[in-house]
Amino acid sequence: MARLLLDAAFDRPAQRSAALDRATGSEIWEAGRLHRVTPAIARAVRGWDELPDGWAPALRSARERQLLRHLQALEDLKGIGAALDRAGIAWAAVKGATLASVVWPHADMREYFDLDLLVQPAAFRDAVRIVEDVGGRLLDRNWPALRSSRRGELAMVGRHGTHVDVHWHLAVAPSVRRAFPLDVDAMLARRRRRELSGISVPMLDAEDQALHVAVHAAQAGANRLMWLADAYYVTADVAWDELARRSRAARASVPVALVLDRAYRVAGHDGVGCEELAGVASNAWGRLARSRDARHPFPGLPGDARLGGGVYAAARPSAAVSAGQLAAKHVQARLIGWRHRAGRDAVRPLQEDVPDVAAREAYFATAVSGGRR
Repeated sequence: MARLLLDAAFDRPAQRSAALDRATGSEIWEAGRLHRVTPAIARAVRGWDELPDGWAPALRSARERQLLRHLQALEDLKGIGAALDRAGIAWAAVKGATLASVVWPHADMREYFDLDLLVQPAAFRDAVRIVEDVGGRLLDRNWPALRSSRRGELAMVGRHGTHVDVHWHLAVAPSVRRAFPLDVDAMLARRRRRELSGISVPMLDAEDQALHVAVHAAQAGANRLMWLADAYYVTADVAWDELARRSRAARASVPVALVLDRAYRVAGHDGVGCEELAGVASNAWGRLARSRDARHPFPGLPGDARLGGGVYAAARPSAAVSAGQLAAKHVQARLIGWRHRAGRDAVRPLQEDVPDVAAREAYFATAVSGGRR
């Protein structure tokens, strides 16, 4: 099953075996859902004469649902993007829709559920208003909690029902922004327009997109095949020296190097094809990551207790700081587990309607200043 996931994610015809034929449709669906590549599995097995019992409905449903979400997201993107352009606001589409349509080999391979838009921090308040003007609405409305959290995004819903995350920064949490000071204004200044399913959409340039994908994957634990395939595909056209330079400027060389090293190894290569980043991936923290992968080969499957990606999420410029981050994330993971078992994570406090004009103004002031206030 792990080999099937790899074949699917990297656009290879899947190898069939008697052991794999014994897997149920629900088992295949769960494994694909864990790594967000179930639609890609449907492509990978197209050459099989017939599918094992129960596979066809599960794979067909996953592919059709993703295509429907994709079309829905494109409609919301078309309306919001045109309104932002008319207002003269610098913006770019990032993550799901752009990666699925432009970076991956086929738009029906990668699952995504949200439309992520990065807007110029100074125009964030105006951008949120514009999304509302074209039929969107806010989900995050707990203004005291937002002011306290200083999150780099607001969750909204587009006119056509797509979950839209409007970012004023690519790093949502303040702690991540402090650790990796990405220059959002510079990224937006370098953006390029690309055709996305017939729509002209501004996107980050190749190096900024690769930097963002790798940092995001690291913070999420780099433990989903989708994130590693993102990192692999997005670096196809990068200028490696420039990516390495921008990674250094953002103090993100270690997480970028570790994620790309894992992505290239999982795709079947010895490692990343950049001398500087390969050297970083060979440092003490990189060797720790490789040794864990050697003991517990990637990708993990549903129910595997070793799926956590703390080593990647904790990656910082030095091994000592990384070790401290790993300890802190271990405690955080235990707290999250406790909250889940207690049923406390069913409540989404940011989406409670808590009007507070002063808190709202303070949050937008933080966003407009790029987090400096």
